[in-house]
Amino acid sequence: MSRENAFDARSTIGWYVHLPFCTTKCGYCDFYSLPTIPGLIDRLIAAVRAEARARDPRRPVETIFIGGGTPTVLPAAALDAILTSVASHAGPVGEFTVEANPSSTDELKLDLLRQRGVNRISFGAQSFHADELAILERIHDPSHISESVRAARSAGFENINLDLIYAIPGQSHERWRDNLRRAIDLNTEHLSCYSLMFEPSTALTRLRQQGRIAPVDEELEADLFELTIDELTAAGFEHYEISNFARPGRRCRANIIYWENREYLGIGPSAVSFLDGLRTKNVADVRRYVDHYAPDPIAAPIAGSARVPDATGGPFGQDASERARAGPAINTTLELAPLGPVVETERLDPAAHAAETAVQWLRLTEGIDCRAFTARIGLDPRRHFAAAIDRFVSLELLEVSLDRIRLTRKGMLVANRVMCAFLEAVEPFTKR
Repeated sequence: MSRENAFDARSTIGWYVHLPFCTTKCGYCDFYSLPTIPGLIDRLIAAVRAEARARDPRRPVETIFIGGGTPTVLPAAALDAILTSVASHAGPVGEFTVEANPSSTDELKLDLLRQRGVNRISFGAQSFHADELAILERIHDPSHISESVRAARSAGFENINLDLIYAIPGQSHERWRDNLRRAIDLNTEHLSCYSLMFEPSTALTRLRQQGRIAPVDEELEADLFELTIDELTAAGFEHYEISNFARPGRRCRANIIYWENREYLGIGPSAVSFLDGLRTKNVADVRRYVDHYAPDPIAAPIAGSARVPDATGGPFGQDASERARAGPAINTTLELAPLGPVVETERLDPAAHAAETAVQWLRLTEGIDCRAFTARIGLDPRRHFAAAIDRFVSLELLEVSLDRIRLTRKGMLVANRVMCAFLEAVEPFTKR
């Protein structure tokens, strides 16, 4: 397989900008985030500008996604500076998303987002029940969700997403159905519904370890997932990815770039990039990041820790594909970069890139487009992954048509198991 097939310098890319500041850290969150440090805001803005200039690959940009953290927790002037800088480098894009919490937006900031070209907003709603929000350590009230959606509509947003979380300890079928129906009633264009994960080193996981909280059982979690599909498809949403549902024509283009394993530039502390077969990860330390890109002329640089927290910026942490990929890298070159903003680099060889692309595409309900995969990667996935495909077809976890390989509904419940088998298929291929 030629590298030209896999990585086309003329193809569009996505930009992701990670702004790590939050009002408080939610108990379940394992993204790199921390309370706002007023003295670092101006330096973070300067650092993001500098990194955008230094790393801009001069490629046409299809999408911009600004996440965190909570970008809208920044003062309006700081948010304006970030939006203006990123947009000036990336140029006009088809989809420009900013993440927000229902309690962190007001009329001024929403108007500012629209004026700076943002055409999609994603609210971290998570639940419409106060007791569930308390378990998650969210700081907004249920009423803030509908208020934020109405305010966004008034500001001119025609593309709104709500993030929701199910399998919250103590949650019943009825409670989750109520959450879904309240979200449906708000008539947003997109809903992302994630199962609660007990990630290492989070406050929620510590409560579980102390016996103060218990996860729902696997059978209930599976029931809630299937309930999600039934309720949202009945309401007219397309189920286009394991955890994502959209009105027709409103699929999240930024996330599709990741799910199709296409290329993207990540800017900001902890952000991940994937360009020309090279995956890089920025340091998950805002002080070390700004010391490199925007050194304080007065204060001495803050020494970087030898241990970098295991956190990544961007829309990865909830995805089964990312959790599957987070194991030992297969057929890649992984190394720690010199002390600086980039702390890891990983070079994918063609076989590893093929496996990761297959795994990412399996998240989409349309599955792997075999013809497109062959044209891009240079091998037929039906032959390359034949052993795994045959095994999971027999278990009714996969289905194969003339030009598609896709997870069944049953297979979506155990997606990690299927994806790991596809990743393991790399080894025999490279030994031939």
